[in-house]
Amino acid sequence: MMRSRSGPTTTCLVVLIATSLTACFAGPRASDHLAERDATPCRSPRFPYQDGWLGADSAYSVSLPGKRTLWLFGDTFVGSPDQPDRNGSSLVHNSIGISRCDADRRFEVAYFWNRSSGDGASRGFIPGDDSKHFYWLFDGFVFEGELFLGLLEVSAAEPRGPLNLPFRFSGMKLARIDHPEDDPRTWQPELSRLTGRSDAFSGAMVIHEDHLYLFAFIDRDAAQHPRFLARLPAAALRDPAPSLADDIETLQRDGSWQPGFDPDRAKILMDDNATEMSVHFDAARSKWVALYSHPNASGGFPADPFADAILSRTADRLEGPWSAPRVVHRVAELAVARGARHDRATICYGAKAHVQYASDRGAPVTYTCNLYTPDGADPYRVLARLLGRMDLYRPQSVTLPLRYESERQPANRPAQ
Repeated sequence: MMRSRSGPTTTCLVVLIATSLTACFAGPRASDHLAERDATPCRSPRFPYQDGWLGADSAYSVSLPGKRTLWLFGDTFVGSPDQPDRNGSSLVHNSIGISRCDADRRFEVAYFWNRSSGDGASRGFIPGDDSKHFYWLFDGFVFEGELFLGLLEVSAAEPRGPLNLPFRFSGMKLARIDHPEDDPRTWQPELSRLTGRSDAFSGAMVIHEDHLYLFAFIDRDAAQHPRFLARLPAAALRDPAPSLADDIETLQRDGSWQPGFDPDRAKILMDDNATEMSVHFDAARSKWVALYSHPNASGGFPADPFADAILSRTADRLEGPWSAPRVVHRVAELAVARGARHDRATICYGAKAHVQYASDRGAPVTYTCNLYTPDGADPYRVLARLLGRMDLYRPQSVTLPLRYESERQPANRPAQ
């Protein structure tokens, strides 16, 4: 998720250390995973290693014209088009995928980033301003035919938090892209600043009626990320100014909307820990549904019994009140942690639903598994394993019903 990214979001940067090791370690070949795309139905998204794309964080999705889906990835291993594994690969801070169904109703995806330029370096699909500042792609939407992407600004910094992650969030921007039906290699993003706060950022975005709603999280050093709600008029998106900060309002504790992006006085909608999540409207139940992971690194995974859980909340209105979280799935990669052979450095995060693929069976939900460095462990030894673990560090998909016979909260509810 990011990958915690001091909750789910922050862990993705653990690979920054691993990239210095890529020339020294080899593992299963990426080509071993390519055949899976040949038989993958369209309602089951899969992300094969191909064309130099060797795994990435996160997986927000946006429906595009022409029955295509845009996939937004965080930190991404990339290499040469014929490269079979991560050995000698490099890292870019974001990439995208465009998927569609082929004539045989199979899922196929093409990946994009700024490939090696004159200096021989690859860069993210939306590169940062300099070597110390970069962007993670955080959700997106289409409004009046134009594509908008949320950009979480990230800056290198001294390690902090329970996972000793070497970065800080430093603001949010919104990228506008005209003609998203065109080849992504021709896109020319125009950036507007949303906020310059260093303690609160948007993690999910929803266009509803005449506003863009931002499900923002507060970034606390203790790896806690409670969520609140901000919004700006959709009209401001028609010709966005260089800064949209003056258009933002925040939902206050008394239920009123007040000007400004103000986490200090915001009403907390969800007080557990998540930076990434998806929010969609379930017309069958007339409910808004939020889906996310609830990572907790204290004591190592899965010491917290809900570290392997994907959770959901519902509400009649975006402003809430939101229900207590319900467990809708247990991540298999962490459920096996109760066995003796489980790698205790495994972390899974970033759960999000992709309802454009919904069927009678449910909707696909993606999450990512990664490695982190437990207290006292050598980060180079731990993270070097990532280079040989081709089963890790790319979004995994599972189909979940996302509908419930009862809104009753199970007895083993997560602590709030």
